[in-house]
Amino acid sequence: MQRLIIIMSMISFLFGKVRIVSSTTDIADIAKLIGGDFVTVTSIARGNQDPHYVEILPSYMLKVRKADIYFMVGMELDLWAQQIIDGSRNQKVLVVDCSVEINKMEVPTGQIDASMGDIHRFGNPHYWLDPENGKLIARMVTEKLISYDSQNTDQYQANLNQFEKDLDSAILNWTKRFSDLRNKNIIFYHNSWPYFSKRFGLKTVDFLEPKPGITPSPSQLNQVINQIKENEIEVLASESYFSDRAPKFIASKTKVKIVKLAQSVGAIKGADSYINLFETNLLILAKAYGVSYD
Repeated sequence: MQRLIIIMSMISFLFGKVRIVSSTTDIADIAKLIGGDFVTVTSIARGNQDPHYVEILPSYMLKVRKADIYFMVGMELDLWAQQIIDGSRNQKVLVVDCSVEINKMEVPTGQIDASMGDIHRFGNPHYWLDPENGKLIARMVTEKLISYDSQNTDQYQANLNQFEKDLDSAILNWTKRFSDLRNKNIIFYHNSWPYFSKRFGLKTVDFLEPKPGITPSPSQLNQVINQIKENEIEVLASESYFSDRAPKFIASKTKVKIVKLAQSVGAIKGADSYINLFETNLLILAKAYGVSYD
């Protein structure tokens, strides 16, 4: 009997929560912090998964069928999300594009075609990799939670205030501790990092991909090798889901250090929250460059 009471209490407790589904773990982590005990949150893409390409599974549609709010990255990064939402047949779910208030980078000005690679019409969609944009995401989450569940407005607003306070403190700390990373030349595997680089002062020299989303060709690898030698580039950074084959080949021909960065919460060890995502990446880079970070 006691066990039954406990189970029923848990069901009753869960029943009143706002059910949130997000495309990525980054938005999910922020939503958990803002929603606190009043929400349940699940992410479709895993942290160590390429968010551009997600296989559409019936289990994802089932998650959205039960959802109250769906938070998208937007900017055509998670085009697959709309197919999942449509397939869920949940006409009541509130779909939110978290990119609406973002100051977007690398917005194409000319005509786009397939020969250019994976170019996004509305700009580079990896905006969450600037912590200042994390605050904009949090404000969007707060606004939509309040519109859906106004009785808990005070708590959502208090959680937002605390999140912004913690993030502001972290940004100030990172700016001081990792100042020696500014103006460091770097090569990235994929063009995921313009927001991060701008925030922390890194200078992108080249990419392993000749065009976004295109597998590195032998000619591109040779070009990168020459860039590294001519400019004495110390670090080549890749995401967790890319193959090590090309980076290791380049490392065998140069003195460059290969590092794996976390593009999303949960991508690598240590990046277990939105704030720790930046702490982990900055520590990895500081150690690779051999600069002080205390």
